[in-house]
Amino acid sequence: MKQIFIKITSAWLGISVGALVSVVCGLVYIVGLHEPGSLFYPFAGLAFLGGSLFGGMVAASKAREHRREAFFISSGVIFGVAWALFIFTYAVLPQFVRTNVQLPAFCTGFDGSFNPPAHLMYTLPGGDTGILIASNTESAVVALVDYEHPPFPSTVFLVNDSDNEIIGSMRFNNDVISATIDEGIVYIYNDKLGYLIDARTGKSEESFLLIDNYGGLTETDKPIISRASSGHWYMETTAVISSWNIDGTVKSRPHLTFNGIARGCFISGSTREVIRY
Repeated sequence: MKQIFIKITSAWLGISVGALVSVVCGLVYIVGLHEPGSLFYPFAGLAFLGGSLFGGMVAASKAREHRREAFFISSGVIFGVAWALFIFTYAVLPQFVRTNVQLPAFCTGFDGSFNPPAHLMYTLPGGDTGILIASNTESAVVALVDYEHPPFPSTVFLVNDSDNEIIGSMRFNNDVISATIDEGIVYIYNDKLGYLIDARTGKSEESFLLIDNYGGLTETDKPIISRASSGHWYMETTAVISSWNIDGTVKSRPHLTFNGIARGCFISGSTREVIRY
């Protein structure tokens, strides 16, 4: 009985110490350093492997017998705790960080006309006029919508704003589009399906893991609580999107603000203004 008590006590001591090491590493990265992508892997190594190894060694040093068993039990539990904290931080917690805009009653689609205000109009090479969804000093995201044929298919263009040259394009079967540009990456969503594109080359970012909380166009302002329709349409204007790319770069939970179009309306993420076009 005494040996069992010692084994349990040593295992829990190792788990407690190792888990504390993992949590501290995570807090330093997230709270202290504000999640720089360049330091994600070193701190992930400390949180997953450093905490597991340290906790396992503590457990093994306190166990009089079966030290290898105490080491692996403690290390395995700590490694699992680190994964649980990772999933909670990157997948669960962002679900509660949402901003959406209720679409007014006049956002019912198209009536056969296309009359956007001047500041939303963007003339593409060739003379077609599209809707300017997002832009910065170098790039513009422009949507060309076929407003005569439901469900209003659209083509989204990435344009070099300095010389009006089209860098790339994507075609979708509806007009539910959101976009933003952040640190050289263009984020484009067709409703709930997202794409990350290099703003300079127009090529897709090659990521092996992408976690986001973007909900697109919904019929409820509380999608994580209820899926029941509220009788109104809502467009999400913010997202927390984490990406791990094959080139080793990481974007850790950037909080992004989106402009969007849906049901014949433009939705500004920064001002929450809704404009019919």
